[in-house]
Amino acid sequence: MPFRLPFRLTPRSAAELGVATVLGLVGLILLLGTADEYKARKAFNRAMDGYAAGNMQAVAENIEAAKYAKPEYDAPREAEGKLLVDEGQSNPAKFADALRVYEQLRQHQESTGRKPTLPVLVGLAVAELEATRAAAPRPDVLAAVLAKARASLEAALTTHEDSGDVHVNLATIAFIQGDLARCKAEIDKVAAAGNIGPDSLSVLYNLNGLVALKERRFADAALEFAKVKEFKPDWDVPQLNLAAAHAQILAAHGSDPRQADTAARELRSMVAVLRRTRSPLYALICQAFASYHTAQKGGAPEAIAFFTEAERLAKLSWQSRFNQAIAVYLNARAGRVRNPHLFAVPAAELTAALDNPKASTRDKFLASCILGTIEGETGKSKAPAIAHFEHAAALAAGPSDPFFRAAMLRVHVSLAVLYYETEQFAKMADHLAKVKGLLDKAEQSRLDVLGAQVGSNPTISQFEAKLEKLFTDYDLLVTANLAVPGSVKPLGPDSVTLNLLETASGTSRPLHFQLNGPSLCAAAVNLPQGRYRVELSLINPVGKKGTATSEVFELDRDPPRVLNRRPDAGASVPSLKAIEFELKDSLSSVNIESVRVMVRYPPGGSVASRTLVSAGKVQFASTDPPIARLSPISPNVRAPMPPDKLPKGEYLVNVHAEDAKGNSRNIEWSFTLAP
Repeated sequence: MPFRLPFRLTPRSAAELGVATVLGLVGLILLLGTADEYKARKAFNRAMDGYAAGNMQAVAENIEAAKYAKPEYDAPREAEGKLLVDEGQSNPAKFADALRVYEQLRQHQESTGRKPTLPVLVGLAVAELEATRAAAPRPDVLAAVLAKARASLEAALTTHEDSGDVHVNLATIAFIQGDLARCKAEIDKVAAAGNIGPDSLSVLYNLNGLVALKERRFADAALEFAKVKEFKPDWDVPQLNLAAAHAQILAAHGSDPRQADTAARELRSMVAVLRRTRSPLYALICQAFASYHTAQKGGAPEAIAFFTEAERLAKLSWQSRFNQAIAVYLNARAGRVRNPHLFAVPAAELTAALDNPKASTRDKFLASCILGTIEGETGKSKAPAIAHFEHAAALAAGPSDPFFRAAMLRVHVSLAVLYYETEQFAKMADHLAKVKGLLDKAEQSRLDVLGAQVGSNPTISQFEAKLEKLFTDYDLLVTANLAVPGSVKPLGPDSVTLNLLETASGTSRPLHFQLNGPSLCAAAVNLPQGRYRVELSLINPVGKKGTATSEVFELDRDPPRVLNRRPDAGASVPSLKAIEFELKDSLSSVNIESVRVMVRYPPGGSVASRTLVSAGKVQFASTDPPIARLSPISPNVRAPMPPDKLPKGEYLVNVHAEDAKGNSRNIEWSFTLAP
């Protein structure tokens, strides 16, 4: 879980060190200095008093007074830059103002032959870095600015006295860069330097807490964050980091449930505050609470509510999406509705977890078990469910975790039932043997009944699905005899499934049926065109199925069509050797022997019409391409014209064709011969 990182490089202590020196010399300056200098220093002292009292308005007014009294006086401008950096925490535009103040100070000091003071050097590094970060730069830009800030601070140490404030800032930069070893080394240098301002001290303690969190030393982190409150009670960052620590414990509730319960109690008192402050940490805590409740019995609805809130606030982490999928599954299952659509979303997320390198063995085990349950209860085939549970068993074979040993009882029971339903009785017996004596009496009794009814197979006999004219030429009649041997439950509609499947689209719809004792009868009237088969299944009380499937039958309502006509309708052609077209039928084939093609010549000529194809055979020979007279046509028809000289004018083509079901059609079109 990421931490809220308060990157506040603090030049204040160095400024105060300079202020202390100035205040120590006030008496001498009053005697030797000018009235303007006296006014400037007096105003600056009042500004520092206001800062100590937390009166920022007095600070700003007195700094302005000090600058006005003596413009070349550095201390007020150094303090002004520091105040602008502080204001930048809530108004990032102030960082650019701070950078401008510090840059002017640096130029002024160098122009008078002095080296820039430590507050100015630190302030420049701080302001530039914070101004860049406020613009949300690309990672490579941020990395470059961090490197520059580090170089500037290290350079300052070579020209000035060793400063604990600078080392705190260098440690903070190292932490942001993810260099924990370098961060800790800089923290050690703070004690060696022996000087540090109060602001830097609070940042140091918070930084110590963050390091402890990184190293998963949660108790040490809590102590460090508590120290911050002594120096800066109004700073909420350490408290937010402490909340992050509790959330991290809560997210890892599987490792120590008691510690997770304690963390949950601590976090509940923070949730309301975090919600009001709109802290980004609130989304992370919502995710942690949601994952925690997912593992609690009956906690799925509360978990989903927390996940919904977290998703509204921020993008969910991978682990949270995984736990959310489990919560949605548990909630849907609690509703006792076995609708595949309710499980589609969680199933997709759980499937992705199986190949996710971030997923632990336990995550993948849980995903396999849940997917196996979903497939077993809603899938058309039991094979995927068996594969998932077998995968779960393979995952649990390695670890010696008590969790896996307890969970494997449920896996063995599920596999026993699935192998029973798929008639793999030897494998069923193997899994029953692995749980014998380990289950309670009720479940053991259920499995004993399961084994006893292995031989009781539902049977379907005299099954027939045929086209029969009841009211139209497109009616279907289905009959069958059903039996469930050894069942204590009478045969009822809930044991029977009868579906009509359209094979081309794969769509299926149930057929209404009636039972008269063991006899089943169903009828479907005036069916649309298509290829169909009927599927009938019968299930006994323990899940054993008998099935029957009819042969595929056709309902062909449409006669053949004529496509790709040459010459086409309305065309004007300079010459004519043959009439060409393609015969197409939606379902059954074209009856070639039924095809007849006639051409009516333009009126006024010596020939009124010609038959080009009769009974599926061409009536005139052709040399290009070679076609013998009376040769049979194919569905791609080419009917040669007679060798006569053809008169110009409009020709009318008439084609008659039938399909194998006897559906017939006459098609006519005309074109013009214009040599």
